[in-house]
Amino acid sequence: MSTNLTRRDFFKTAALGAAGIGLVGLTGCSPTADETPSTTPTPSAGADSVPASLTLDQFKDSLVQLDPITKFVGEVTVDIVVVGAGAAGVPAAVTAAEEGNSVAVLQKQSTVVSQGNCGSGLIVDKSDTEGLLRYVQQTNSLNNWRSDPELLKAYVLNSGEAVQWVYDRARLTGTSAKKPNDKGLFAFLDTSMDFTGEWTDHRYSKFDYGTAKAHMYAPWIGPKPNNIGTFLSYVLDEAAQQYSDRMKIYYSTPGVQLIVDGGKVKGVVGQLSDGTYVKFNANKAVILATGDYQNNPSMVKHWCPDVENFDKKQYQKTGDGHLLAITAGAVMEKLGHTKMLHDFDAGLMFEEPFLSVNMKGKRFCNEFIGFVYMNDLMLHEDMYKGGKNYDDPEKGSLGWYCQVYDSNYMNNEAFESVVPPTVMEKYMPEISDEQYAASHNGSARTGVFSHLIDTWRADSLEELADKLGIEDKQAFLATVERYNALCESGSDEDFGKDKKWLNPIKKAPFYGIRRHLRVSALCSGVYTNANAQALDENKKPIEGLYCAGNLGGQFYGGADYPFHATGLSIGRCYTFGRLAGKHASSLSGGNATISESGTTAVTASSVGSSGNWKDGTYQGTGAGVFGDDIKVSVTIASGKITAITVDEQKETETIGGAALPKYVEAVIANQSTGIDVISGATLTMKGFNDAVNDALAKASA
Repeated sequence: MSTNLTRRDFFKTAALGAAGIGLVGLTGCSPTADETPSTTPTPSAGADSVPASLTLDQFKDSLVQLDPITKFVGEVTVDIVVVGAGAAGVPAAVTAAEEGNSVAVLQKQSTVVSQGNCGSGLIVDKSDTEGLLRYVQQTNSLNNWRSDPELLKAYVLNSGEAVQWVYDRARLTGTSAKKPNDKGLFAFLDTSMDFTGEWTDHRYSKFDYGTAKAHMYAPWIGPKPNNIGTFLSYVLDEAAQQYSDRMKIYYSTPGVQLIVDGGKVKGVVGQLSDGTYVKFNANKAVILATGDYQNNPSMVKHWCPDVENFDKKQYQKTGDGHLLAITAGAVMEKLGHTKMLHDFDAGLMFEEPFLSVNMKGKRFCNEFIGFVYMNDLMLHEDMYKGGKNYDDPEKGSLGWYCQVYDSNYMNNEAFESVVPPTVMEKYMPEISDEQYAASHNGSARTGVFSHLIDTWRADSLEELADKLGIEDKQAFLATVERYNALCESGSDEDFGKDKKWLNPIKKAPFYGIRRHLRVSALCSGVYTNANAQALDENKKPIEGLYCAGNLGGQFYGGADYPFHATGLSIGRCYTFGRLAGKHASSLSGGNATISESGTTAVTASSVGSSGNWKDGTYQGTGAGVFGDDIKVSVTIASGKITAITVDEQKETETIGGAALPKYVEAVIANQSTGIDVISGATLTMKGFNDAVNDALAKASA
């Protein structure tokens, strides 16, 4: 009988590290007996200590502690404490250090964590005032007019500088595939554009800029599997070296409680990986930049129930910053929270209105709706358990559907962004890397997450249904037959799609992309002003507290994230992280020095979180559930885990086997084997982690 570790159990233990932990004391002194708390603290707070707007379960699904913490093994005093090292936290911390402050960065994971490849901003010098203000107006219109205009203005006026600053720091400005930076990264795509004249999404939304102009700078950095987190990690580490006398990063140290005195936030309690606590005092301010709350089931159910049954792209985003801020008097956004769900990884041509069928093989919509809102239609479909990358393989999830088209798709002149079959092959998992290179003049398969590609080609519709995992093959065949008849008649009597989009599916080979919409980000949080200061119930700034990135609220406001501008989400994080760093720097009380005492760091013995790896590809082996080996290959590039392939495994297909792709994704995202367990696949995770650690040990030799 196996033991199932729940997600809630994991959130409380994930940051506690592995066995064989050794203390690293900065001053060589040890705490006295009465200063040493239990190494396995258990929250005992009752409902009476929970802020009125929250529930005890929401805290249990996070690392935030409600009972006052009074015993500390170490203490750190700096000007500014930043909690969270991602797309908002890194700019906040580095900006604060640039401004002459002493800075401590607390990060839950063992490395910088961020996602995506594009962060954009509006370049003021290439825009005019009317254009920038019309961009504010358009964005608010797409957010159902519920955005705070002052926040949008702050973004518009400051985002271009913030984005350019980030890319300059990362040495990415002016790069290309032929001219990468010293880390091998480059801008592989440029979606910069002028918002002028009539803007349209070619579907239902239009906005007239007239002769006004707003210029958006939007380079995509990579290529995949590298992402924003890849270059932010060295931006932060290099800044810590540059300002080594007054900046330090405390990895594997989540913030679990704010220190508040007289209504002013004066610091934060960090929890070391052995369960002990360190007091981080802030002379000026605390900046919270911990990301969203998608991995806190209780918060999701309360604040954004639409996404409860969708899988999540991120890990350990348990709303810690939201909960911390609210305990200090901040207020959660009091309107429907904004969600972002998409799938850019299964295959190309996600916006083309090809025939879409649910996993039972039935057409369910007018495909002209567009990719952005497809998640809303998924709420009316059934859960699916036939794919991969599940949070819970036994439960399944929403968000699965298939786009289907035939070999004649490129001849429909209405389709604007089609790609030839040879390009699609990069996204076909049945084509091995070796086969791909052989048929593409030796070119390697790059720019994809191999474990997420899900595009298929078949000589018959029956075969295609099997490859896509369609649950009712006969229903699928009947759907295609009906769709072809509608195409022939030139009238979509079922869903009303314009006849120019009706493309019959008759010519073999046939193609299908199995889409998996997952939560990329929940974009709502606590009320803040244009300086990213957290606001109380009277909309007054809480002294000493800032909330940046997806922790800040009412920048959006609509049910769905607006997709009119690529990179808006990450660009917003850059911008308000930098604004928070600048404004906090302007406060009085700093001395530009770091003071440390006691034990402020714990070093885990596991190579799975060391990060000291040599570039190359390494093999490792671990024991599976049935005693069979799990064998993996781990690729290290620029000292980071960039790819993991499971070369051999005999786990149960629907449980352990289905969980393995998720574990691969989690280790790459966290750069550590300290990952979240999937219910029912605990022993598989242990074998997988052992295999990855075995490979990483070789990379560390």
